[in-house]
Amino acid sequence: MIKHIIFDCFGTLIDTGNNSIKAVEQILFNVGANVDAKEFYEDWKANKRQKMNTSVFLNEKALFEVSLAETFTKYGITADASKEIKPMIRSLFADRFVFSDVHEALAKLAEKNVDFAIGSITDTEPLLYYLELNQLSFSHIYTSEDMQVYKPNIKFYDTILQRSGWLAEECLFVGDSYIDDVLGPQKIGMKTVLLDRKALYKSTELTPQPDFVIHSLLELLKVI
Repeated sequence: MIKHIIFDCFGTLIDTGNNSIKAVEQILFNVGANVDAKEFYEDWKANKRQKMNTSVFLNEKALFEVSLAETFTKYGITADASKEIKPMIRSLFADRFVFSDVHEALAKLAEKNVDFAIGSITDTEPLLYYLELNQLSFSHIYTSEDMQVYKPNIKFYDTILQRSGWLAEECLFVGDSYIDDVLGPQKIGMKTVLLDRKALYKSTELTPQPDFVIHSLLELLKVI
């Protein structure tokens, strides 16, 4: 029986929009680089992702800076990442709002007497900022910065269980990332929901499969 729902935040509850791309465009403009912003951003994200599970934990803000410096080098850009990172850091506190189905879904799920939690690979301050901005209230909030570990490291999910006192088999992890929100939680025995808002998921491509696939948070009512 599902008693607890753990939600990813960005891309699941809160729409990240195009603030990151805008920040990259500003950075590239500032350093005078004639580079495709989307391509640069994908390389930057990939570099950042590689560093998430190194032996020394870095919070997201620090990861952005370190990986920007290496991405500059890859593109032959001679600039000080510690100075040029500012547009991206500002974007972490830009206006980002919940998807249209979020408040209604959470209100209806609350009627089913389940606990809610946030489990997000982010720094704590920006997460709290966006929860307040969007009038979202969660009694259980877990961030990578607070727990000193990133998804999909099994320690991320295990720490949530240890701190909450919940049992894995009573938890449902909901998110938009197969690796972070399906593969990771399943390793510790949680049921999983892949939120596929853009209908990009192809069931034959992934092993193991998510326990459930939905296209709107309102569909979660059928799962509980």
